[in-house]
Amino acid sequence: MGAAQKDWARRARIKLMTELGDKCVTCGAIAELEFDCIKACGDRHHRIDSSARICFYRAQHRAGNLQILCKKCNTVKSASELPGQYGHYADPDPDWTI
Repeated sequence: MGAAQKDWARRARIKLMTELGDKCVTCGAIAELEFDCIKACGDRHHRIDSSARICFYRAQHRAGNLQILCKKCNTVKSASELPGQYGHYADPDPDWTI
């Protein structure tokens, strides 16, 4: 990726962070901020270059599926979304029996 693309992606990220409030929606932190898809979209976008990734996040924002979380809150949210962990998939139906 060229320098111009990297610069565009950096400026687009700053603009999007500003539009979303520049703070964690959970705890209000202003450091170590990350974009988070409210409804998980997998992790493929983490493996693409920064300009394609910011395009992905901008599309998620237009769809109403993007928020800002700090690293700690995003880690907690991500862990709660894993099947078999302590999140919503791990709680068995109380009426279910073997």
